[in-house]
Amino acid sequence: MKQNRRLAVLVLLGLLISPLLSAAAEETPASPLAPVAFFTAHEWDAKLPDSRDGKKMSIHARFTWAENRQAIRISNQFVIDGKPTPYIDGLYYWNPEKHAIMFVYSDAKGSLYQGSVRVEGEKLVHEFQEIHPDGKIDTLVAQVTPHGDAGWDNAIFASKDGALTPLVQVQYLATR
Repeated sequence: MKQNRRLAVLVLLGLLISPLLSAAAEETPASPLAPVAFFTAHEWDAKLPDSRDGKKMSIHARFTWAENRQAIRISNQFVIDGKPTPYIDGLYYWNPEKHAIMFVYSDAKGSLYQGSVRVEGEKLVHEFQEIHPDGKIDTLVAQVTPHGDAGWDNAIFASKDGALTPLVQVQYLATR
């Protein structure tokens, strides 16, 4: 009798859970963050020129999905002579009102960066502002070029009156 009752409970649970499992197994629509999702595939390192005082410098970049998969966390560090130092923390997210990938992050010096991302050929063009702690605003453009699973380039330009002036270019390589 107890065994029949257990069997009935298991069958009932199976009937209740089955629609949930099949719904989860159905294909979900592509994320609007798909163009920047490659960032989450690895942790990345970019070698920088040595500092003026001869210290080895690099950037360690880490991107992780938020628990709800509606944003990608950005957490990058400078690595100076092998020691990590805070650099930037922020988010990529989808703005349904603007139909655009947006991002916001702050750096360790207190500047706030905010802007949008658009796909342009093979590049992800980031148009954004750096708002310094004193309120001064710089307009910048970053052109991110993914290279499959191996790495990506990040070329950053100052933007003034539609003209771009190169500031820096670094190549990130997969580390983990």
